[in-house]
Amino acid sequence: MNGKLTLCILPFAMTLTWAAPVATSPGGSGSAIPGNEQIVEIKGQFKGRFAVKRIVAPVTMNLEKLQDFPEDPSQKILLDPLPISLGSEFNARSEVKGHSPFYPWITGIPEPPFLRMTPPQKVQIESWMFEVFNPQGQTIYRQRGTNALPDELIWEGKDSEKKFAVVDRLYSAQLTLIAPDGKATIISGDSAVLPAMIYGSADSETVEFSLSRMFANGKPDLSPEGVVMIGKIGERVREMGTTRMHVRIAGESPELSAQRETVLVQALEKSLHLSEGLIEHDHAKPTIRGEIVAFWLKTGGSR
Repeated sequence: MNGKLTLCILPFAMTLTWAAPVATSPGGSGSAIPGNEQIVEIKGQFKGRFAVKRIVAPVTMNLEKLQDFPEDPSQKILLDPLPISLGSEFNARSEVKGHSPFYPWITGIPEPPFLRMTPPQKVQIESWMFEVFNPQGQTIYRQRGTNALPDELIWEGKDSEKKFAVVDRLYSAQLTLIAPDGKATIISGDSAVLPAMIYGSADSETVEFSLSRMFANGKPDLSPEGVVMIGKIGERVREMGTTRMHVRIAGESPELSAQRETVLVQALEKSLHLSEGLIEHDHAKPTIRGEIVAFWLKTGGSR
């Protein structure tokens, strides 16, 4: 409602007629004696106006009050949501025992398999080939088969180029079906960019995060995404019952890496409520896996 709505009540008149019950004669002859009739006429006139202006939602309105203003104000709410402090949410979770609350806007750390693909069923084929490509379109993983297709094709992270998947790199899947007449059908699968990843065994795991996501550009300060990542690694430590942790910053600048190493360890100690010196840490030059921060988690053994 952008304008005003004006209602006008026109003059009115009303006539009310009332008739008394008809009485019979005492002799019971059945002749009717008409009763008195009374006519009441009511006349009146009223003329007025009232304006309905556009309803504006309060500035403090949130999703819980959406039902109060279900139309125009909802547009503003959905396009400009209220800010949520993800770091505060995760810090609050550190005190939760038993079943923890679920926050759907925060994704978990990717674990193998990193890509899945469901092939078509009930098709006649002679052979098939499942491939995973790097950003340059080169095949870094290939799986072949004949006749029947499996129910699901998965990629566990094996990379013929870099031995294993790396963070912040685009991977895409493709399935090629060869029919009995030799015709090929190519089916494109999903793509994935991994901001972080977990791999290893139940006793020892490696968790890698992208350095550019964990810290502010060119600074030792944690980024907003890095604060969330600290919460996620803390979750993993509590789930595994980790007894040992080693943290390594792999960056081009040794001086900046050393500063980031200190900031990261302090944030972990605060998040996990640990005493100073319980987390092993160092920094080094990047390897084939790029600029990353790596966590080695172990559930057995002593320091």
